Amino acid sequence: MDKTFGEVRFEKLPRTRIAKHAIFSASPEGDVVSYMEDWAKKSGLFDIEGYTPRKFGWDVSVDEETKKANPELRGYGYCMTLPEDFTPKHGGVEITYIEADEYAVFRIVDPFSDPFAKIPGGWQELWNFVQNSEYKTRSWEGRYAFEEVTESGGVVHMDIYLPIN
Repeated sequence: MDKTFGEVRFEKLPRTRIAKHAIFSASPEGDVVSYMEDWAKKSGLFDIEGYTPRKFGWDVSVDEETKKANPELRGYGYCMTLPEDFTPKHGGVEITYIEADEYAVFRIVDPFSDPFAKIPGGWQELWNFVQNSEYKTRSWEGRYAFEEVTESGGVVHMDIYLPIN
């Protein structure tokens, strides 16, 4: 039995304040995660007692002309949630909001054992489910589709979120 993917579930996320940044490179995921972890340390985000930020990432498109000139270039955006009353001690990121939204959520188990197959495969499964259902995404304006990596019981999971309706 294939345990790569879980079942689709539905989740409503509230309006959430975030710090976000994007990097374009040959390995943007690692680059932007490192950048944001460093930013969070310098900004005092990790010093808030009892607060653990959620962390979300998403692919960022590279225009065709740039991609032709540098075929290995990819883009990735990453954010950390922020308390409403938090004032960062350090700049270098955009402070904004992810508006409240409903998502179809799909879990990928152990996504990094074969990331260039499992992660796109998970997105394709979720996309097909949503597009062939009453939950079909009708508008993308101001909305995010993103990934959240978590660990439980020693197993890494990636939950992928696709806005619906």
